[in-house]
Amino acid sequence: NAGFVWDEAALDGFLENPKKYLPGTKMSFAGLKKESQRDDVIAYLKTLY
Repeated sequence: NAGFVWDEAALDGFLENPKKYLPGTKMSFAGLKKESQRDDVIAYLKTLY
């Protein structure tokens, strides 16, 4: 998607439900339903940048 930016809100939405957030995605990942788990992933990714 042209112009798409991966910010925290976008990543949270994708991690919660990838196929709903980005229709047509081929990623076979059901998502993380618990907000705390998504927060942990996002916090970890922030340490890599």
